[in-house]
Amino acid sequence: MHEQARRIAMATLMVASSAGAQAPSPGDGGPFHHQVLSATSADGETFVHDGRVLLEHASVPAAIRLADGRIRVYYVDASTWPENVNCAESRDEGLTFTVLGCTIEGRGGAKAVDPAIVALPDGRFRLYYYASAEGDPGTATMHAIHAAISGDGVSFVDEGTVFQHPGLVDPDVFWTGREWLMYVFSLTDRATVVATSRDGLDFQYVGPASLQSWGTTAAFPTGDGRLRMYAFEQKTQRSVGSFVSWDGLAWEQEPGTRLEAEAGYQLTDPFVVPLADGRQRMFYKRSRDTR
Repeated sequence: MHEQARRIAMATLMVASSAGAQAPSPGDGGPFHHQVLSATSADGETFVHDGRVLLEHASVPAAIRLADGRIRVYYVDASTWPENVNCAESRDEGLTFTVLGCTIEGRGGAKAVDPAIVALPDGRFRLYYYASAEGDPGTATMHAIHAAISGDGVSFVDEGTVFQHPGLVDPDVFWTGREWLMYVFSLTDRATVVATSRDGLDFQYVGPASLQSWGTTAAFPTGDGRLRMYAFEQKTQRSVGSFVSWDGLAWEQEPGTRLEAEAGYQLTDPFVVPLADGRQRMFYKRSRDTR
């Protein structure tokens, strides 16, 4: 959904180097050169860039607002090699972040990447991630999405594989009010696929998502019984749109564009959280436009 084949191919080349390899040089591509930024909106329709880099060497962010108002961003941390999941927290409405040092006991795979986070009704947190094997080529091999559970949202314990399908990367998981849905990109199918679960731990394949050509993120309730999803246009990765749905499966695009990338850049993974003053803040990944 978010990064797709180009990122996987670059990661494969890097993994092939020695275990003690340094971070990629400035001329390389990949998540080491990605950043997390934000944009703000008064109505959830027109977002304006905040103009600040929040996290360096950070990719594939997933944002969540905690019950006490803190904002967390879970992301692929490429500041060290190999890259792995990490999280950072803001206590000032997303203006600044402190890195917390997320860990996963019993982590699946050589790397835990492409995080998706959900807050459970009992106060715990569940993290979904792609358990990447060392030297994983990202081809037609069976890829595993794992879940991990935590009381504080920082120190997690792996719960094992929750969904497998050829070529999976970049899961997003959300509750529709009736069931859990996972939207996850398949490199093999070259499409976003959907899986469903009653308990959030055993997902069954449904089929290709109705939203194609859009990089999806986790949906959230609008307050009128519908769900809203922000997504980036996959071909150019330069614009964000929004969609609404009654069931999380059939989506209707809302008119207009929510955010455009700055000149010379691409943007992906737009996660929107509410602010205390009624505004909304979108966190997204920025990378150089190399097309």
